[in-house]
Amino acid sequence: MVALLATLVAVLAVLVIGCGWLLYGLLRQNGRMLLRVEALEAALEARGDRPAGRVFADRSLAASRINRSGLAPGTAAPEFRLPRLDGGEATLADYAGRRLLLVFSDPSCAPCMALLPRLSDAAKESDVAVLVISRGDADANQRKLAEARVNLPVALQAHWEISRLYAKFVTPAAYLIDERGRIAAAAEGGTAILALLSTGGSELRQPPLIGHVPGSRLTH
Repeated sequence: MVALLATLVAVLAVLVIGCGWLLYGLLRQNGRMLLRVEALEAALEARGDRPAGRVFADRSLAASRINRSGLAPGTAAPEFRLPRLDGGEATLADYAGRRLLLVFSDPSCAPCMALLPRLSDAAKESDVAVLVISRGDADANQRKLAEARVNLPVALQAHWEISRLYAKFVTPAAYLIDERGRIAAAAEGGTAILALLSTGGSELRQPPLIGHVPGSRLTH
């Protein structure tokens, strides 16, 4: 009986030690993975080239040092130079002395593609210039715009470089830029953007709409 108990105790001891060693190995491996994730995330953030989608979603967004809250009214709009979808280049300086509605879009964003035909029609009745900054390759954008029958000037950012400058990673989103090249107001979602265009040619009576609203899509 004593020998049997001793054997059972020995077996249990071996199992406990084995489980402890396995747990230690798992925790150590998890620590290594977290270090690799942190290194990858830091490299992507430094390049401003984080992939589309919510990679490392909640933790990375909470700890990120990238401004995603938008630029405040009165801020000088950051300059940019981008290739236009129809050829040539688009720069902020092209619109000096005019009001410009700068719209951030993405061909994979369904609310964006629903907005653009309405925006194209509304732009014909407005004295505010409209420029769409989209992501993705030229072929994807041309195909989507042709399907939507949209006739708007579109400039392409390679990744997120202009979104980062303007602290906007939600689509559709827009800034109204005044004649002095300063941010006059901001909007997110199709309805708010159309309202911003309709009031953009006159004295603004609406406060800027900042924050994620229905009809917009978080892309970064």
